[in-house]
Amino acid sequence: MTELVLPSHCDGRGFCLGGTVLSWIDIAAGIAAKKHGVYPAVTRSVDAVHFLGPITTQNIVIIQASVNRAWKTSMEVGVRVTTEDLLSAEQRYCCHAYLTFVALPQPPLSTLTSAPSQQQQQQQQGQLQPQDAAALRAALSNSPAARRYSFSLPSAKSSSKNKEDQNQRPIQLPAIEPVTAVEIERYTMAQLRREARLKQSLEAKEEDQLLSDVRDQMRRWNVTQIKNPKLNLPLSEDGSPRIAMRATFAESAQLVLPQHANSLSITFGGQVMKWMENVAAVSASRFSRVPIVTASIDSLQFHRKTMIGDCLTMRSVVTRVFKSSMEIYVFVDSENLVTGKRTFTNEAFFSMVALQPSPSLQPITVPLPRLIAESELEVALSEAGERRRIKRLQQRRELAERELAEREARLLAQPPAVEQPNAMEYIKLHVNITNS
Repeated sequence: MTELVLPSHCDGRGFCLGGTVLSWIDIAAGIAAKKHGVYPAVTRSVDAVHFLGPITTQNIVIIQASVNRAWKTSMEVGVRVTTEDLLSAEQRYCCHAYLTFVALPQPPLSTLTSAPSQQQQQQQQGQLQPQDAAALRAALSNSPAARRYSFSLPSAKSSSKNKEDQNQRPIQLPAIEPVTAVEIERYTMAQLRREARLKQSLEAKEEDQLLSDVRDQMRRWNVTQIKNPKLNLPLSEDGSPRIAMRATFAESAQLVLPQHANSLSITFGGQVMKWMENVAAVSASRFSRVPIVTASIDSLQFHRKTMIGDCLTMRSVVTRVFKSSMEIYVFVDSENLVTGKRTFTNEAFFSMVALQPSPSLQPITVPLPRLIAESELEVALSEAGERRRIKRLQQRRELAERELAEREARLLAQPPAVEQPNAMEYIKLHVNITNS
């Protein structure tokens, strides 16, 4: 898949937003997943994504996706993103992503739109007679909207529920048969990553309780509190600003429209990540008040699906500050606007870097303000950020080392003039963007 970077995809300095790239990654991975599984596929989880280089309006984004391995009802899709300069034709590596998809069957033909009957035409023209009210109620009970919003229609409640459960049940996927050496390596590594995901899920139970308490606290916050005089903390001893954690709180609400969802009316995972990155950038900007760029997003899981018509609320807060980078926690709640039911859907940690004034891409040299955690809950969340940072940097180094090894192998196999001489130095420069 190839995308031309437009100004609408970028921030004020002309750099493509990380959330936009994540949405492209999800679309490309979804296409590969559907080609393999035949049926529509939904995003179940995304491994950590590290951006090793910027993308500008002068670039073309090249996204390559392939299914690495398929299990009983899920599959892993690997995505590689590179950029091509429109003027020099130089190609640079940007990032890698691994997504897990689950294939779901299409709804039965009875739920698809058909030609309107004479009675339906009368309804649309406002000519329905009062004596036909019972027939209208029966028609509504069998409509997709009734099943979608679980209307209280006793005559069709049980049957429609059974049909919906059957429609949303994952299907058996065809197996992958690796042939080449590259395919065999991808196949083997996919199993190792799957085992690592399962292990991480078991080890994260303690942190899950902490994050659950944090979410409850953030739901009680509101954006008007950032102007509370009590949050205007005095300067530290060295004269640097001190900012309370809750002063970085940001909130955004989005209505899921048809263009945000697939053929099953389920929201694209990439669209949700794009909205999450937007609100994370607001928190980071409120804290630093300098240009920022997204360096990475930690792995995330979609615990609940969201549908067309749902209202998604994204909330974010800066949780840890380093020399020139910040960690931001973001979580998403979904609300069914008909039933009023609210559910937690997913969460993630973003890493963003504070940059020097445009057009520089170097991290700032002056220290960032100090982040003040006021409650015990905030202190625990901030202290855990150091452990997450160590893991993040290790993943980033491994990714860069693997990419450098692949580049060196290509250099040996190609004429010297084919490869740009500064390509490896470029990666070495940007791999350390979050080291401080």
